[in-house]
Amino acid sequence: MKRNLNKLANTAYDLIVVGAGIYGVATAWDAALRGLKVALIEKNDFGSATSANSLKTIHGGLRYLQQMDIKRMRESIHERMVLMNIAPNLVYPLPVIMPTYSYKMKSRPAMMAALMANDIVGFDRNGLKDPHKYMPPSYTISKSKVQEYLPGYTKYNLNGAAIWYDCQCYNTERLSLSFILSAAEKGADAANYVQSIGLLKNGNQVTGVKVKDTLTGNTFEIRGKMVVNNAGPWVDTVLSGEVADRKTRFQLSTAMNIVIKRPVMTTHAAGISGPYQHVHKDGSVYKAHRILFFSPWRKYTIIGTNHLPYNGKQEDYKVTEAEIQDFLGAVQQAYAAANIKREDITFFYGGFLPMAGTNPVSGEVKLQKHYAIYDHAAENKIEGLVSVVGVKYTTARDVGKKTVDLVFKKMNRLDPGCKTEVTRLVGGNIDKFADFVKENVQRKPYNLGESVMKHLCYNYGSALTDITDYGKEDEKLMQTVPNSDETLKAEVVHAVRHEMAQKLSDVILRRTDLGSGENPGIEALQAVAKIMAKELGWDEKRQKAEIDEVNRIYQPA
Repeated sequence: MKRNLNKLANTAYDLIVVGAGIYGVATAWDAALRGLKVALIEKNDFGSATSANSLKTIHGGLRYLQQMDIKRMRESIHERMVLMNIAPNLVYPLPVIMPTYSYKMKSRPAMMAALMANDIVGFDRNGLKDPHKYMPPSYTISKSKVQEYLPGYTKYNLNGAAIWYDCQCYNTERLSLSFILSAAEKGADAANYVQSIGLLKNGNQVTGVKVKDTLTGNTFEIRGKMVVNNAGPWVDTVLSGEVADRKTRFQLSTAMNIVIKRPVMTTHAAGISGPYQHVHKDGSVYKAHRILFFSPWRKYTIIGTNHLPYNGKQEDYKVTEAEIQDFLGAVQQAYAAANIKREDITFFYGGFLPMAGTNPVSGEVKLQKHYAIYDHAAENKIEGLVSVVGVKYTTARDVGKKTVDLVFKKMNRLDPGCKTEVTRLVGGNIDKFADFVKENVQRKPYNLGESVMKHLCYNYGSALTDITDYGKEDEKLMQTVPNSDETLKAEVVHAVRHEMAQKLSDVILRRTDLGSGENPGIEALQAVAKIMAKELGWDEKRQKAEIDEVNRIYQPA
């Protein structure tokens, strides 16, 4: 996959997708698989904004039972299984525990009833043959058993816990990238750091987009029969000046998760009740409880999510130290025995989600419940333009399908039908993942250790030979990056040559997982920058600037 801006400027496309978050890349993959000539552009790096803000969970939608939204539950459960099938190296079951108490809706019987309903709604959750993807039925445990999963956890009226299964993603950034690489294999042209700055029109017909290369400042045009605006929190920015309805399609709210550098619990994620309070303008205080999600992920624990309304510019947003401290206080009260301190927090994920408004009593953000696909021909009499607002990572593929269905309908072309539900992504040619890992660990090319081989199996799946083949070029590329026991130098070279990494942050945060949990340290940053410098012709000044930019990412405002 190459960044070829000249080709973008000189090709007539069927479809231009603006925005390469998970919704944009799923749309591009579907359209390319159905035979459309597709261009995919992203103003920053692929998957670097909202899609990068993640608990690494793929939700089946248990919480939708509260609203009796069975349709949405079914969609989520189905899409969870689809992702396990098309990306078997990246998505796998995750057991979740929630403490129960001796009062009404939080009791063991009430939770068991809810989980039984969840199992019934998800009756077909085990439609895959791979034992690694098996989703056991839900059950409850006693109060004494809770300590095995949540050491030291005690709360008034605690009488046990409920356990069910959801899914976790080993690397959400690689999952998003897998969609792009798959689309590119089918002929799509993708480019990061290319920003839409206006629509091209012939009367009321959109004919493409005017764009800017944000790395050089150069502008050019991309021509296409249709444009899908998948810009996420920037969806209204793309439409600014193009539609006259002044409608806000993405009302901004922030979502923040924190990363702890140790496993707080053993094997299970946990939904734990924590305190919540909101101070009104008149000084009155609303106090209540909310569920905090603790998710074990490799050697870390990710805890979320803190939701707040946001009224500023998207580009100005950054997680603040005050927000971290405030959320940490709630985390400490929710699970005091975990003894989580500020120095345990090695990273934080902050991004935007669309909200429907705020609760006037509690001040809590009310998130938008349903995705929206806007046909601007019907809404604004502008032909050739569709905008999409997604609400959930898990269901992006399904929304992408519905978007491309509409594109074919509007183009009046014969639709060959969606195939993304059953077509595996790049790296997904694996039938039984546990066997695949075992075989590759035993094979250990270049005498690579078990941790390295497992890392390659998860991140690259059946495409891991793309990385190990670099040993034929230079065996030194089979060495790990300083401060990492898993990431190979070859991964950095591959990221530049074949995965369009343009900046050091692209490699540290999204092509590899060197920086997913914490700053990998100056030695690692210098080593990776040096490799990239050789590939991209950076001088020492550029290397230092790239390192400084990465370091700032780990510093709150």
